[in-house]
Amino acid sequence: MSRLLLISMGQLTGMVLEAVARRGSFAEIVVASRDAAAAERKLNNVRIGAAIEGRFPALRAVALDFNETEAAARILREVRPDIAFAAPSLMPWWRIDRLVAAGRTRLSAMPFAGWLAFHLAPMLALARAWEASGLAAPWIGASYPDVVNAILHRHRGRGPLCGSGNVEEAVPKLRFMAAEAVGADPAELEIWLVAQHALEYHLYAPSRSPEPPPCLLKVLWRGRDISAAVAERLYSPMPIPYDLDFNRLTASATAMLLDALIRDMPQRLHVPAPNGLLGGYPVRAAAGRVDLDLPPDWSLAMAERCNEASMAWDGIAGLDPDGTAHFTDRTAAELGALLAAPTDRLRPEAAGDFARRLLVALGN
Repeated sequence: MSRLLLISMGQLTGMVLEAVARRGSFAEIVVASRDAAAAERKLNNVRIGAAIEGRFPALRAVALDFNETEAAARILREVRPDIAFAAPSLMPWWRIDRLVAAGRTRLSAMPFAGWLAFHLAPMLALARAWEASGLAAPWIGASYPDVVNAILHRHRGRGPLCGSGNVEEAVPKLRFMAAEAVGADPAELEIWLVAQHALEYHLYAPSRSPEPPPCLLKVLWRGRDISAAVAERLYSPMPIPYDLDFNRLTASATAMLLDALIRDMPQRLHVPAPNGLLGGYPVRAAAGRVDLDLPPDWSLAMAERCNEASMAWDGIAGLDPDGTAHFTDRTAAELGALLAAPTDRLRPEAAGDFARRLLVALGN
């Protein structure tokens, strides 16, 4: 049994807390938030729900502002987590969707990477506090992790162990399509998927996507390769509601990952940005580690090229070795119109100022 630290109590982290408290894997869960009183109210809700299901983890809240590096580092050292999870954002995807729904139609044309600074800026601040704490425990970063975590590793030489969600959330559809194609039991399948964040939106779209992003896929059923049959059905319409309940999918993927990381027996999963790689990969997770689990006929270089090519569907043309993100022409044009200034790249050190400019432009 281990101590889990959840940092910054947003919508996603709240759902992760609810899911993990009911699983019984952690003896203690600590929530670190700028508003400790609000975190304690949330913990009371979790205490009741977990108790109804027969689980009684120790739950407590601590006040923490990771923008205050030294003070945050001290608190992190005092908590001494065995593993931590964080998904801070200055403007999560669902708030952008609400702005669009409220009539800010111009925003609907912005590729997802246009909002990169909203996720990168707080994750950079958290990374500084985590490094200053000197903690060796693994931590999971789930704020646009396919790209943000890769930037952190390139810019600072270190970062989260991996992300959660995204590529793992795509795997269930592969199981459903395999069952439809060959009558396979979804639980019997062996699946390997290399895919970046953008793929998920095409898999769960209300209509077949004319030009989906690239991915690598292998599906075995009782030793038989049925990848081609699954690929034929991969983009069959399977619409889901992209509202706050979507966070429940990521919370489920995160709970599975956290469980695996505190156990000794490796579990096959899919995660974004394992050890700072760009995009999503199959891994074996155990004992605080994630190790790539590519099929023998896939090289790491092949997988990296696939994920790098897929970035364009999110609106990123490339990442420099120092973590600078170069936007596609479309993203640059939309950002330029919103900010009234030419904008074709984002340097990590400029993320905070970039995010503030975006907030002003959005009227926040």
